[in-house]
Amino acid sequence: MEQLKQAIMNLLQQYYTYRETPNFFRQEAKIVECLNDSVKDVHAQIPLSPELIYFYSHFKMNGPIRQDGHQLHRISIDIGSGNLYLSEPANLYRRQLGFRWVGSSAPYEENPMWNASWVVIADKDDDPIIVDTSQRNSPVLASYDASEVFSIADSLAQFFAAITVVLKVFHERFAGEIMDEETCEIEGEFLSVLTEELMNVLNNQEHVQHLIDYLYG
Repeated sequence: MEQLKQAIMNLLQQYYTYRETPNFFRQEAKIVECLNDSVKDVHAQIPLSPELIYFYSHFKMNGPIRQDGHQLHRISIDIGSGNLYLSEPANLYRRQLGFRWVGSSAPYEENPMWNASWVVIADKDDDPIIVDTSQRNSPVLASYDASEVFSIADSLAQFFAAITVVLKVFHERFAGEIMDEETCEIEGEFLSVLTEELMNVLNNQEHVQHLIDYLYG
């Protein structure tokens, strides 16, 4: 799990370096390295791979608290085109609703089109990022809403490494300015640089293109 640990630590370094906390939060979100038992908060019907167990038991996540005292159970990561939201372990059951479990009210029904080993751990604009817990190294998939899924990383470690690259290119290479002022579209130069840098960690052109399309398409 050393590769996964290093990937998470690198992501956290970027996250804490560049995050900005809106003034409507009275307490910032936190992800800290520490042994904890948050895996016990995961609903019993949700499968966890060894990589997810390591992540949730070695890194503690706490979402931000708004000024009115309400706590959000997800971590927001600014990627320039919006936010990537990483769910706390206790919030995983709710994140599966509409994907694995469907229906307007409890008791929810299993979605026959959904693989029960897929676990939604994050999202962008409610489009899910999914870990396949049945496969070695926990490959990562994504989807637009509940449409067909596509692969974006061969492992959970690769996924975290890829998001670290996104943050580095966004903040360090482009100083957070990636929108064309005239067209209001993502700068082509940014996408070109990001594509090249992501190939160094994903080693798969199709995965790189899928991830860029998901984040910036």
